[in-house]
Amino acid sequence: MGAQRGNGKKVTGKHLALNRRRKANTNGQLVYSAFLRRFESMKLLIALLLLGSTTAAFSQKQTKAGVAIRQLLAQQSDAWNKGDLEAFMQPYWNSDSLLFIGKSGVKHGWAVTLANYKKGYPDTAAMGKLHFDILETRILSSEYVFLVGKWHLQRTIGDIGGHFTLLFRCIKGQWKIIADHSS
Repeated sequence: MGAQRGNGKKVTGKHLALNRRRKANTNGQLVYSAFLRRFESMKLLIALLLLGSTTAAFSQKQTKAGVAIRQLLAQQSDAWNKGDLEAFMQPYWNSDSLLFIGKSGVKHGWAVTLANYKKGYPDTAAMGKLHFDILETRILSSEYVFLVGKWHLQRTIGDIGGHFTLLFRCIKGQWKIIADHSS
């Protein structure tokens, strides 16, 4: 059933909808509705741009962390190959909380780790030449990086090697190894 107009003709649902649209248009509501749609599109575009810039900033931090950590490992390898265990230990966190897991089990502390290296590698013949292969680097956050790699010692008394995992933490702007599991 439809309503009747002032002229006596019936008005259907279709006509009522058209009249509503016309009234909305004359009141400026349609213009406002179009503005809202554009505004929502702009908000989405801005959100995507911000997400992209945040991702780029995080990616840049990842690259900087990765480069810094690779440089530390290169410095460690150079120090080892010169027979300088103290310099080799510089990337390690100089703390009693340093965690080192090796063939003799779990050990804590920078001094304990250095003493174990000196005991296990008393001279350059035992130390040989060290080479690292980085297999995987995972940036866990702006403060932590997890690394998996292989180590190899080329020695006159026989080559040895194995795998390692390192957990780095950025402490006072410097990347430090806070946990090392080498086997």
